[in-house]
Amino acid sequence: MSTYHMTVSGSNTLAKIQNALRGEEALASEFQRSQLTAVDGTITNLVTFQEADAIPATLKLQAGGTAAPSGGTLLWSGVMLVSGSNAMVDVYRMAAA
Repeated sequence: MSTYHMTVSGSNTLAKIQNALRGEEALASEFQRSQLTAVDGTITNLVTFQEADAIPATLKLQAGGTAAPSGGTLLWSGVMLVSGSNAMVDVYRMAAA
């Protein structure tokens, strides 16, 4: 399976970023990581996905350093641009229901 990138605007709230990532995963891709990068002179979140054979279990994003959600497995932790500011973010894969 191949990997690809998607930009997600750092002006979005954490909830909107989560929705964008979930939407991309609904196309049978899996979140891998995010990094800050400049695109056309603007800092943004560059997110890496890997194509998958099936739609993965739900992602949950939350502020870094907060308690892990029940049933969640930490996938990635790092800095994202959220609502225009750098923020620590934890990304969890929730247990399939």
